Parts: sequence; C-alpha cells; structure tokens
Amino acid sequence: MKKKFNYLFYCLGAVLLLSSCEDPNELGLALVEDNVSGTFTDTLTINLSTVMVDSIATSGTGNMVAGQYTTPQSGTLHAASYFQVGPGGSLAAPAAEATYDSLKLFLPTSGYYYGDTTQAVTLSIHEVTSTLSTRALPPTIPNEDPNSYFYQNPALYNKTNVAVKPEPIGTHTFAPRPVRKDTLAIDLSDELGQQWFDLQKAGDEKLKDNANFAAYFKGLGLTATSGNAVLGFPAAGAVVTLYYSEPSASGGARTVKMYTFPLINPSLQFNKFEGDFTGSPLDGLQESGELPTSITNDISVAQAGTGLMIKLEIPYLEKLKEKVKPEFINKVTLVVEPFRGATTVYPFPAPPIGLYETGMSGLLYSPLVTEYNPDGLPLASNFIKSSETATDGRYEFSITEFLINKLKNDYRTNLPLYLAPTASEFKNGASRLVVGAQNKDIKNVRLRIYYTTIQ
Repeated sequence: MKKKFNYLFYCLGAVLLLSSCEDPNELGLALVEDNVSGTFTDTLTINLSTVMVDSIATSGTGNMVAGQYTTPQSGTLHAASYFQVGPGGSLAAPAAEATYDSLKLFLPTSGYYYGDTTQAVTLSIHEVTSTLSTRALPPTIPNEDPNSYFYQNPALYNKTNVAVKPEPIGTHTFAPRPVRKDTLAIDLSDELGQQWFDLQKAGDEKLKDNANFAAYFKGLGLTATSGNAVLGFPAAGAVVTLYYSEPSASGGARTVKMYTFPLINPSLQFNKFEGDFTGSPLDGLQESGELPTSITNDISVAQAGTGLMIKLEIPYLEKLKEKVKPEFINKVTLVVEPFRGATTVYPFPAPPIGLYETGMSGLLYSPLVTEYNPDGLPLASNFIKSSETATDGRYEFSITEFLINKLKNDYRTNLPLYLAPTASEFKNGASRLVVGAQNKDIKNVRLRIYYTTIQ
C-alpha cells in the first residue's frame, strides 16, 4: 500500500513539473503528441564539429592498405603500408652455374576497397632505410597511461614516419578488380635481385635467417602514385620471390628455381595514413584539433585511417532533464543522414558506422556498446537506404540506456558522443562519412526521444 502511495505521489509531482515548465521551443526542444500512450520529441539541438584523433595503432592487424582518393569535402587521403620480408628459413645453395632471372613481389588482394575503382591505380614499391620498431606513447599525465581507446603500447601508428629510398624499386599500374581478389605480380629491381642472389651464392650470412636479413634489408614500403581508390591486401599473402635457373641434369632446358621471402615479423607491419586537407573545408585541421561546422561550410567529416571523427554535442540535455525524468523515457534513437552532396562522389559500399564516448574510466573514444548487452558488443549501424535503388538513406542507433544513464549522472550529462566508422575499419580502412550541420527543416540529424506523460 505504501509503495502504491509513493508511486501516485511521484506521478503527481511529475504532472506538476511538466505543467509548470516553460515553452519547449525555448529549450531547443519541441514536444509532439504522438498518441494516447505517450509523447516524443525529435528537435533537440545537436551541434556538430570535426575532430582529429591524435594517434591510432595500426600495426599487427594482418591487413595492408595502399592507395589514395580525393574528395571536395575532405581533400586527399594517402594510405601506405610498410612491412619486412625474410627468407623464412635456410635457403638451399644454388649450383655454381646458376644464374639470376627475376625478382617479383606478389600481393593478393583482399576484396577491400574504398573509392573509384574505375580508374587505374599505380602502386610504387620502395626500400625502407629506417628500422621498423614499435614504440610506447608518452602518458597524457605523468605516471598515467595514455587515455585513448586507439592507443596500444607498444605499437606503430597511423602517423609513424618511415624513411625510404626516393627511387622506387618497382611500380605497377593496373585496373582494380577487388571483387575478383586477383593477385598482383609486381616486377622489382633486377639490380636488387642480382645483389640478393650473389649474396646467397657466396654463402653470405645476410641471408642466413630472418634476423640477419632484416638487419641488412629493412623492409618494403607500398604506396600509390596515381588512382582514386584505396585497396586492401592480406599481409599473410605478401611474398617476394627470387627466380633463378640452373643447368638441367639431362642437358636440356635450364631448370627454373626460386627463393621465397614471405612477410616476417607481422607485428611490425603497419599502415600509415596522411590527410591533405588543403583547399577543402577542413583546411587547417591539426592533430587533436576541432573545427565546428560554422567554419567548415556546414559539414562535418568522419574518416577512417586519418583519425577524423564527428563530434556530437547536445547542449540542452540539462533542460530536457527538467522536463522529462529519466524514469519516464521509453526509447531513444539517434538518426543521422549523410550529406547528400557527398554520397554520389563514389559508389558504395557505405561503411558501417559506430558511436564513441568518453568511458567511465576517462578513456577517450571508447566504442559505445549495444544497450542491455552483457557481452559489451560495440554499437554499430549499417546504412539504411531510403529505397532499394536509392543512394540516400540514414544511420540509426538505439541509445536508450545510454541517454538514461547520462541524465542520471550529472558529471556526464554534457560529455559528447563521436561518430565514425567502426573501430576495426577506423584503424585500418579508408572509408568516410560526411554529415551536414543540423537542419531542423529536413531533420538530417535528430534524437528521437519517446517518453511517457501522465495525463
């Protein structure tokens, strides 16, 4: 009986609170009567800006990417991959009459791509001259660990600098066919191949094992010099093959033989991403910097690889809490429509998009998890087309539990959300999302909040 009385008293208090509030529109929020069961609002103000995450660990994922693409909204993205190769084990000694034939890099494609694959792509292979080694980032505050979800100690990062010889040891121009998963065969320098072969023929220690070889030949860099797409390659499939021939025992045609140098030290393979924002609305954006839509032509950009995220700030949540108690909220959905002027620049696939937050421990850019999920599965949304043949559509995120908890914790109420490709793509992909500043006429970015009212 006492519980029933308390519930009625609480409901009466809610009625008085709701009836005494000021005009909803003055709070940046409009209340719309839905039906007899409740009410919803979808006009809460959301401010957007573009931020750049300072460092993203990209090493040891098993995925290599290389290429480039340019868009009016975000300038040019350059992606390159660096890795080591080695003999893998002991190489057989060649015959005294053996001669060198050729040196090739074989790269199977993974099927991953982003950009315009109707244009030819030119890949360039360079010899690495600096030692590939992981490093630990310095702590943000002395005696504390770096506080970003995308840090990994030790690791190689998306902005790690690598020295290479300026002249390529091989180039390859081709028409991308990512769906077919072709294997690229790239001719490498015969001068380099002859050098390796002569060392092996002489029994030089440099080719004795992986460690010796990596000290002598520090690695390969895979970059792109033309094209408008980024392509993926499985690291485990990369191999350099040295072909040579020996006289046939029967006196006939020479026998072709080979030495293979597969990718070694997979934890040192990493992808480097550079964003050139010159001439785009993001011109001037720096690491850990932020540009509001008011100075970026009313757009914001999330981009994998370069570390761009769309920051979402909801300034009137405190006011919302005055009108709606968290206990009365039934469902909350964040709806985001991509900027239509950017969706036709490239063919789809449109990337899955995730939401990020500052975690309870202060960890920046922590993936928001699927609500009421005990396994902590990261929350993500696939692109939802407005029709089967349309190129426009939206992303939807159910964040009921998140918003209720946010409203119940005063110190977290004003912390922002971040929108970007899902974590695995964000670390080693190149996809992007462009969103226009909130426009309440077309409702391109909106928070739909359904809640119960007491009549």
